[in-house]
Amino acid sequence: MIEIGYLNFKDMRKSSLYIIISLLFCNLSCTEYLDVKNKGEVIPETAEEFSALLHRHLYSIDGAGEYAFFGAPSTAASYEAYTDNWDADLTTKLDLPIYVGSDISSLSFRFKSLYEVIRDCNIVIGELKERDTEFGKKLLATAHTIRAVCYYTLMRNYCEPYDKSNATEMLGVPIVKEFDMEGKPERSDLKETADFIVEDLKQAISLNQTDEHYRFYVDVSKAYLARVYFWMQEWALAASMAKEVLDKYPLISGEAYKEMIQSEVKQLGNVLIRSGISKSEGYVYTDMQKTKGRPLSLEFVNLFVEKERDIRYTFSFNTEFVNTKMLKTSLRTAEMCLIMAESYVHSGDTENGLKYLNHLRENRITGYTPYTESNLPAVDPAALIQVDAEGKPLTPLMAAILNERRKELYLEGDRWYELKRNGRPERWCGHSGVKYVTAKFLYTFPIPKEDISLNSGLIQNPGYETY
Repeated sequence: MIEIGYLNFKDMRKSSLYIIISLLFCNLSCTEYLDVKNKGEVIPETAEEFSALLHRHLYSIDGAGEYAFFGAPSTAASYEAYTDNWDADLTTKLDLPIYVGSDISSLSFRFKSLYEVIRDCNIVIGELKERDTEFGKKLLATAHTIRAVCYYTLMRNYCEPYDKSNATEMLGVPIVKEFDMEGKPERSDLKETADFIVEDLKQAISLNQTDEHYRFYVDVSKAYLARVYFWMQEWALAASMAKEVLDKYPLISGEAYKEMIQSEVKQLGNVLIRSGISKSEGYVYTDMQKTKGRPLSLEFVNLFVEKERDIRYTFSFNTEFVNTKMLKTSLRTAEMCLIMAESYVHSGDTENGLKYLNHLRENRITGYTPYTESNLPAVDPAALIQVDAEGKPLTPLMAAILNERRKELYLEGDRWYELKRNGRPERWCGHSGVKYVTAKFLYTFPIPKEDISLNSGLIQNPGYETY
């Protein structure tokens, strides 16, 4: 067996036929991307051909493709534009959506693009014959993780925020496990969806895939499992898994941190995976220019109370509050530290909640003052988020954790989901005399109407009945 590395195909002739057929699959109409029947003549045969199927999607991440399932700079900018981190009222150029309602059609389309990736993962998981070789295990682990990432994205985008006490009564997404076009899958319940993601990630972790050329190696799988447990409100499990990742990839600070964040194409520091590493410097210039037309909100800027002593304050925006932070999609371990802090507090462990909140702050703020229960800032009554993920009024400690997360993960596609996870607060902005309202239902995107019309089991999300 000759293994085909991620960056160097040994013999593209073996896989070119299937890649062409796979690209043709992408043009199938309506729900056909959910299931494709095995007709014999289109299934890859060798491990190399299965590998090529996955590489197509990995290349889209490295090339920062707009519809890459992992995300891209252009989508990161749009997601930030939906939030209160930028001031839509002061928009000077319409290069970004005014609010989430401006993008509903394209956000609906992403439902289809994610299932196309899932389809290819199902082919690998279900049809690969060489399962017991090291190469085969590598392919299976990668396919399980990619499929889990796609379902995690579907869950966060097309399902209402997870309510652990009511998850079996909430709508999930269709779970498609096999390469088969004859069924019309209905929506599972939300717990079934989340449990399926967890099992996929556990399966990937058990295979211990460590080749970083395949991007979704075992530590990435563990970080995603921490993310999923966190979304599911499984606080103890989230903290435990996040700690395992953070212990292996400790936080960095100072200029090394700044270089990591501001790197346009290099994967540095404790970044586990990121988009755009195959691009040349300067490729993100156009997307960065789009952010110049919308200043940061004063409310967000004022969260940096330590000013220049906070290294994030020095490179995230300029004196006119215009963005200067590099656009990218990535997964890094500061998020694990924040998951731990919040999960401990939800579990009643304020000591460890404070410990990991302070751990992040000491790596970002020169001469920082550790927070204690007695010196935490009061909850801002004007802040958009007023309740936590369990619907409880914010405490000073929880508010401090959420504020630190907001600063740390600014422009990394996080704030939109934080608003969704913590109450889905309604907000409005004005532009050119028009009032744009982010209503509660808009935090959950619509299922494509073409699929609804063909499959009655795909129940539309509330608020989009006439979409």
